[in-house]
Amino acid sequence: MIDRYSILDPIARNNTKYKHLKTEENPSPILNIFRLISGTVNIKDNYIGTTYKIRDNNIKFPTEKNIKIKYETLLELFDENVTLADLNNFFLKARLNKKFYRSIEVELIKSLIAYKDEKYLESFIYLYRIIEGISYSIPLIFVSKKDDYNKTYHDMQSYFGKDKDGELQFFKRFVSETFKDEDFYKSNITIDLQLVDIEELRPKYYDLYLKKINERFILDKAENSYIKVKFIGYYDLLIELRNRFFHNLKGTWQENFESTELLFPDQFFKPITLHGINWLSIILFEIIKFDLQKIK
Repeated sequence: MIDRYSILDPIARNNTKYKHLKTEENPSPILNIFRLISGTVNIKDNYIGTTYKIRDNNIKFPTEKNIKIKYETLLELFDENVTLADLNNFFLKARLNKKFYRSIEVELIKSLIAYKDEKYLESFIYLYRIIEGISYSIPLIFVSKKDDYNKTYHDMQSYFGKDKDGELQFFKRFVSETFKDEDFYKSNITIDLQLVDIEELRPKYYDLYLKKINERFILDKAENSYIKVKFIGYYDLLIELRNRFFHNLKGTWQENFESTELLFPDQFFKPITLHGINWLSIILFEIIKFDLQKIK
């Protein structure tokens, strides 16, 4: 079966070096994920012929737009001791869990294209599918590569917690324990209500967001304007919004969204989705960096 999407490489088109960094020469899904989240590729829809320029660098926190892209754009994301030769060698050897990373790649492409097409609800759906798909596997992959068996066993115990309450909480504990000292983890995310194009909807959506965010994760807010949320609290918000939008059981204690509340669901998810892609991309990049260190 012909794949619907092709990842085109605008950096390496006329460059004969570092062929394992070239998406059109190296079929590695890990490379494709890296290039997608760094905003350094084009995506062609082979069925309708449209080409999308992916320039949002979601590895930066917060997201930055790439104005010009070149190999040095890739290097800027790593420590200064990492060279292009190192990256070329890494993506040559990064072949494990290919099927798993391939599934992430496909969902990521769909999320990014939907966002470019301003289909923010659709983009959110694919974003959430990735989170569900990696919530158990990524922590296991990460700890399996550690050298210290005792440390690995201790980490696994802490990720499960006492209540063993599902894979999504397992993933949250993994992120909290593993990255708690990183700058991005200590930072915050601003939900900007000004991104909602229909001004009359902003007060309603502001109230809906507030109801779904645990108060201990809110750092600052301005009525109908913005809400600042802790990094890990944003993960909880993504899960909560998914549950309240896609579940519609009656007679439960959960307060689900009514369709009358979200007359324009794309507008509701517009201030949320890119931050979610940014959040996810940072975690995926941390896994890639960890793999690179192990190979080096």
